[in-house]
Amino acid sequence: PLGRICNAVRDNPERVEFIGYDPHVVRYLAYMFAGFFAGIAGGLTAINFEIANSAYLGATQSGLVLFSAFIGGTAYFFGPILGAILVTYLQLGLTSVTSVWQLYFGVIFIGIVMFAPGGIAGILMKHRPLIRAGTLGTVIPSYLVAAIPTLAFALGIILTIETVARFSGGDVINLLGIPFVATAPTTWAAAAVLVVGGFLVARITWRRVAEAWDRAATVARDRGYLA
Repeated sequence: PLGRICNAVRDNPERVEFIGYDPHVVRYLAYMFAGFFAGIAGGLTAINFEIANSAYLGATQSGLVLFSAFIGGTAYFFGPILGAILVTYLQLGLTSVTSVWQLYFGVIFIGIVMFAPGGIAGILMKHRPLIRAGTLGTVIPSYLVAAIPTLAFALGIILTIETVARFSGGDVINLLGIPFVATAPTTWAAAAVLVVGGFLVARITWRRVAEAWDRAATVARDRGYLA
């Protein structure tokens, strides 16, 4: 009930007042809960990294928190938790691999906003009616087929970013154990083939995923598991 009334205050506080609720009180309660979980997160961060300085109050840390919330999904309680886990592992893993690790956060954030506004949690929760109806198995083969060109497209994006970032120094890019020289024409050609080819094939395969999803959702709806 508190979550629903918070949504109502966010959308139309005047109508909330008409039905007998005080928007200021609702916002105050939401602020207290936000501060409570933020305090827990700050305490766990200090314990984990064994340091707490002014950098945690800067724009960079605020941006990472915002990325975590939107990537994980703001519509569900566990969404920001998933986003925080993913962003933390990416931050710790990418900083030792590439110097443009923040650019990857931007690409992931744009991809989530464009193709999955509900975040990771929203994607997972969309599968719940199919799981309850027992029709998820009809969609999994299409997912597996679409994963191959999608992975190729992602590798092409990574290779393109790293090639541009390391072009001036002529460094070697190690992608899945395959060395690529940033200044070599073959590297640019491989990146172009992966990006263009992966994108075109992925569009075809994801259309089939959409068709399989529609069939599975129709069956789930007929069984009363999909609103």
